[in-house]
Amino acid sequence: MKQYDLIADIYDEYTDGFDYSAYLERIFEKAPFLPERGLALDCGCGTGTLITKLEKMGYSCTGVDISSEMLEIAAQKISDSGFEPHLVCQPLEKIDLYGAYDLCFCSLDTINHLSNDQLTKFVGRLINFTEPGGYFIFDVKTETMMKNNSRLKVTDKEKSTLILDGTFTKDRLTNYITFFSENDGKYDRYDCVIKENLYKRNELKKILIQSGFTPITVFPFRGRDIYISRNGKTTNQA
Repeated sequence: MKQYDLIADIYDEYTDGFDYSAYLERIFEKAPFLPERGLALDCGCGTGTLITKLEKMGYSCTGVDISSEMLEIAAQKISDSGFEPHLVCQPLEKIDLYGAYDLCFCSLDTINHLSNDQLTKFVGRLINFTEPGGYFIFDVKTETMMKNNSRLKVTDKEKSTLILDGTFTKDRLTNYITFFSENDGKYDRYDCVIKENLYKRNELKKILIQSGFTPITVFPFRGRDIYISRNGKTTNQA
């Protein structure tokens, strides 16, 4: 979508506070039963940071994202890390891949960016691309984090400024983003609005079970809840 293309160039610069290494350490600490090698899918992969971490751990990865601009950056980042990028530009609710994966990730609040209908369709399709006994791992923002994000925040970098103003009402966080970038002494301005939906545990559990996933565990990580579920189906039909 256009709003995600607009923030592609600044995404890494303004999400550099998210510790992907600590994120993965927390997951494998809480779920030592996860396979240490195999095929991994990153749904909503953005600029590919999680993929590079997983590749270095020994997984063979594919990334899916709706933003072609994000995927261009991801392809370069993955190549620069010494790996071959396997990337697909698709909306998650229409995900359509070849084969199945041992681990399917959906990180950094991607789930919150989907409507209930999109989320239901996404999880219902993802089960077909998850190996029987394979795992679906995702995180969502908690209500507390969403409320904390609904405050005006101004972040200055060397040649850019990001203004983020959010409002949280009726289980929805609306982010109003203004970005200024210096270019030859002049500033370019970009504006976009990104909405995130709050999902309660019972809602997510219901969607998982209806789609064929068995919820295993949920645990906190720095304002987010991480969910791990397993494909309970005995056959995998794509």
